Amino acid sequence: MSRFKSQAVTPYAVALLMMALLTALASPFKSILGLVNIAMIYLLPVLFCASKWGTGPALVAAVAGVITFDLFFVPPTLRFTVADIRYLISFAIFIVVGLITGTLSTKLRKQVIRSQQREAVVTALYALSRDIAAVPDLHSVLESVARKVTDTVEGEAVLLLPETGGFLEVKGRSQYSKDDFPDEPGRRVAAWVFAHGQKAGYGTETLGEVTGLYLPLLTEQGVQGVLAVRLNNPESYFQPEQVRLLEAFAGLAALAVNRIKLAEKTREAETLVESERLRTALFNSLSHDLRTPLASVIGAVTGLLEEGGVYSPAARRDLLQTIQQGAITMYRFITNLLDMARLESGMLKLKKEWCDVQDIIGVAVGRLGEPLRSRPLRIDIQHDLPLIQVDFVLIEQVLINLLDNALKYSECNSEIYVSARQTENRIQVAVTDIGSRIPEEDLEKIFDKFYRIISPLQVSGTGLGLAICKGIIEAHGGEIWAENSSGGGATIIFVLPLSDELPGQIPEIKEGEVNGI
Repeated sequence: MSRFKSQAVTPYAVALLMMALLTALASPFKSILGLVNIAMIYLLPVLFCASKWGTGPALVAAVAGVITFDLFFVPPTLRFTVADIRYLISFAIFIVVGLITGTLSTKLRKQVIRSQQREAVVTALYALSRDIAAVPDLHSVLESVARKVTDTVEGEAVLLLPETGGFLEVKGRSQYSKDDFPDEPGRRVAAWVFAHGQKAGYGTETLGEVTGLYLPLLTEQGVQGVLAVRLNNPESYFQPEQVRLLEAFAGLAALAVNRIKLAEKTREAETLVESERLRTALFNSLSHDLRTPLASVIGAVTGLLEEGGVYSPAARRDLLQTIQQGAITMYRFITNLLDMARLESGMLKLKKEWCDVQDIIGVAVGRLGEPLRSRPLRIDIQHDLPLIQVDFVLIEQVLINLLDNALKYSECNSEIYVSARQTENRIQVAVTDIGSRIPEEDLEKIFDKFYRIISPLQVSGTGLGLAICKGIIEAHGGEIWAENSSGGGATIIFVLPLSDELPGQIPEIKEGEVNGI
């Protein structure tokens, strides 16, 4: 309190001291300066006090200037009387100048303070909106709002959001207090605020006996939660500017909470749509891609069981091959479904080993069986290709899917071309068919799940084969893409990185790594 009084008295003391010093300095030069110039000089402290401290000190300086000017310079000196009545006009001008300049200075100072307050509010709102604009996590948004409120009003902030059943739970706070703010009465006030959408608590006419101010997080969709604020000094009150700023913070927090909730609902809707699309695609595939080979298998088995010696050995062999091909088709279909499920769930584990690309291509060609043997097949593998460290079974599955795709989308008598090359530190494998070209806009889409291009050929399948290839290749750190061939048809190319190690190379044993230590 004494410090506050000293700060309030200082401007008046300085004003009087300035007038005293000015009088002492001007007295020896009275005859040189003249009364008019001295009077003008006496206006300087008045203007200075008005611009720096406002009306009160300016009036004190003006009155002190009138008194000292009258006593020491206006004849008769050292008396409060004046020989010339016109000096009274000068004294009145002194007082008016002090009053006007002091009033204008006070108004200007108040405007500056209000401008600074508005700037602080705008800056705080901009900083908060910037912090929460791109944050997708609800917890991070609430913590950011609570911290900004604490930094602005020097208090404790808590955000309460409704849980299942409508009960409010604390989801974000600026600091953890020992008295567990808000207490039970405060939670009842928060529930009232959430139900009615109006502010309440300390400093308001509604439930003002509790500690803390409670503000609703209002949006067009309703009340999203409650912002509770308590000042650090229990004897302090919320200023109107602070309340307006807190209401703005509550509005921004409400928008952020509503945005995140809507984003979550959007993701849930997208998940449902994707699940429905997956269910439809799987249903269509099961109804066609499994039923067709299964019907062939059933027909062939039925014929063999009921032949009665009718079929010749060649016919029996054809029926057995039909059964085999149908079983292979169903096996490949189920394998693709399982592989895609493993890729989507992140459960695909690579079992890398040193492999020869030529061996992988040979096994894949052999697995396709009769459909591929009935087609012209040309294989071009670069001589002395280095071994590559990959999962043999998965890369074999990639080649089987690519060859199967080439069989489906090319004419029955057209050639299929397989090549393998080394390009710098990578192995490049390409499968080319002579069929219809892939539209330019579909060159990247063909690797999406369930995506199938429009083809004049009757092509069956789920649209998972190339998506599985992409997942497997990318899991190995490679790339896969499609190109249209200059002579017609399409080429699908994938590259796999070569390892820096050599086959059979013993890894360097570092100090402390003996026996797994």
